Amino acid sequence: MPIWGWRMAIRAAERTYQILTQVAGRAGRASKTGKAFLQTYHPDHPVMRAMVTGDREAFYAHELMAREAGGLPPFGRLAALIVSANEHDTAMGFAKRLLSAAPMAEGVKLFGPADAPVAIIRGRHRVRLLAQSGKDFDLSGYVRFWLGSAEKVTGNLRVQWISTR
Repeated sequence: MPIWGWRMAIRAAERTYQILTQVAGRAGRASKTGKAFLQTYHPDHPVMRAMVTGDREAFYAHELMAREAGGLPPFGRLAALIVSANEHDTAMGFAKRLLSAAPMAEGVKLFGPADAPVAIIRGRHRVRLLAQSGKDFDLSGYVRFWLGSAEKVTGNLRVQWISTR
């Protein structure tokens, strides 16, 4: 899974299903009937199959199975470290040094660094690292230790930590 937008990527199919259901539901109102037309390059995607069959439960069962297979929440844990700075090279350089300072631990996978999905906010460049573990691993403790033993944040650098429980 790419590092960018991990929260969005995890829920992309779910959100797509939700939005398409809402839009299709607006095709008909009260006494008026309506039709919704969906065009896709992926008619066999679980979202599209669920839309055509109207089988919400099958769609959610598929989503849970995919998340379990990938060790994603609610079956695993994720933590993102977002490094931001006034300059892209500063943020990326610090993120690379932060990654190299990560303690080795069995059961943790590290991804990145890569530009965040929203790469610039209010003139600050954002780079993201991702840590993934199983539910039985104390990922919060790992990230606290990692940040505590890493190079200190100075100047215009900032590190934000986002995790799942």
